Amino acid sequence: MTDQLQAAVDAHGGLSRWNQLKTVKASLSITGAIWRLKGKPDMLKDISIEAELHRERLTTHFNGQGLCAVFEPNRLTIQTESGRLMDSRDDPRSAFRGHSRETPWDDMHVAYFSSYALWNYITIPFLYTYPGFMTEELAPWQEKR
Repeated sequence: MTDQLQAAVDAHGGLSRWNQLKTVKASLSITGAIWRLKGKPDMLKDISIEAELHRERLTTHFNGQGLCAVFEPNRLTIQTESGRLMDSRDDPRSAFRGHSRETPWDDMHVAYFSSYALWNYITIPFLYTYPGFMTEELAPWQEKR
């Protein structure tokens, strides 16, 4: 592990603490221009999530709606909180092919994008310590002022 990665891991609680944890839960409200542009301004306004930390899986609960999205690699489902399947999409990433910045999204697009993004945000920098990841520190860069 490079010095920089070690510093980042240590700043986030350390690898031994990370290995003790299994899941994280959070209540969120995600809004902003991207969601208005995509035609879904309030879809993520009041959600709670449960992320498995050592397996790529995140559940988004759409509070007050009785629905949740379950994200796993190559599959996304929308289901009732009691587990009844409402919709599913295999290979959900492929549903973005041919999109432009202005292409509106359906609920599955929003659920997939937010789920994989949140799972990555939560698990980095620890992902970079997994077998198969290679990191390399670059020389310091000084920007001209």
